[in-house]
Amino acid sequence: MVSPAPRPARARSPEEKGQRRDDILRAAERLWTSTPYAELSMNQVAREAQLAKGTLYLYFDTKEELFLALLTEHLQHWLEQVTALLDERQPRTPEGAAEVLIQSARDQEPLRRLLILLGTVLERNVRPELALNFKREFRRMVQGVLERLPFAPEVTLRLLMHMYALSLGWQQLTEEPPASSLLRREADLAFLFPSFEQEFAFSLRAVIDRLVAEAPSAAEAPSRKSLA
Repeated sequence: MVSPAPRPARARSPEEKGQRRDDILRAAERLWTSTPYAELSMNQVAREAQLAKGTLYLYFDTKEELFLALLTEHLQHWLEQVTALLDERQPRTPEGAAEVLIQSARDQEPLRRLLILLGTVLERNVRPELALNFKREFRRMVQGVLERLPFAPEVTLRLLMHMYALSLGWQQLTEEPPASSLLRREADLAFLFPSFEQEFAFSLRAVIDRLVAEAPSAAEAPSRKSLA
């Protein structure tokens, strides 16, 4: 049996560097599905990506920096999905906007798990300038959503922060503990196993209704010119 040729120690072209970076992110993502973040090491990621550990550090200085990049990628994909749905539906009412946001949150558990890491681990351990750059990049990425939702920009930004908080809260509450199979036998403990989709949708609709009630004029769609 012929052994596969070893991977080059260093990518040289921009395309090779981009592919190598993506290989590292995919390796980290695969490992994270079965390994708790605290137990996951850069050595493991390097082995999974079939790279020398030193090569890994050419792209990411720390594990936190690597996962912040992974989070940024997932956020970008989610926001692309949201803007595509908004272009398709063009909601003009709070209920229409809620339906788009609720639909966009489906099948986003990896993003929610990364967002939990953001506040508890990543931002506390990366260099301050990286944390600041992440927030600036996030503000840039949400501009398309601000231009498409039928609310004033400041209302939409506040809504997105509520959506963030609700996503994290319901994600943590709906993750089943190791003893869930035993607990599920107790009828009076059924409330401990809520449905993420059901409760998140309920909460988000309530938040949107309240935000619109507090700022009635925000329900009027702002012009794109005013947001330029």
